[in-house]
Amino acid sequence: MAALCRFRHTPFVVNDEDGHSGGPAYYGRVSMNYLLLIYSEEPAEAPSQEVIDQVMSDYWEFEKAVADAGVKVGGAALQPSQTATTVRVQNGERVVTDGPFAETREVLGGYYLLDVPDLDAAIDWAAKCPGAKYGSMEVRPVMEFEGIPSQ
Repeated sequence: MAALCRFRHTPFVVNDEDGHSGGPAYYGRVSMNYLLLIYSEEPAEAPSQEVIDQVMSDYWEFEKAVADAGVKVGGAALQPSQTATTVRVQNGERVVTDGPFAETREVLGGYYLLDVPDLDAAIDWAAKCPGAKYGSMEVRPVMEFEGIPSQ
């Protein structure tokens, strides 16, 4: 049985004029896209080459596993948070600031977009991702809207 979200209700679905929902069956899909967000602390100093090599080896192994399983839709590593730019619109004016949205110990470092049958499968993959070992993983379903196929 698929796990329910923490809000204990069914996922948000948009219905068309005929009452069809935009769920996976409507599109002929038996799976759903989940975004695995990788969070970790940015090191105060550069790690040793040995540490970098081990971490990258772990990620290449995971990368191969999701590709071989046919569930990887996309993914990327992100540049350090110092390279981020935050954009807001306040009182109709664009406000651009350097840096991430919030000061936190853990920052978003990358993501994987997977097409899997359910939340349980997404959680299983998140637990296998090196990001779970070196930081934390956020698993979030991708919202799909009626009439706009996700792929």
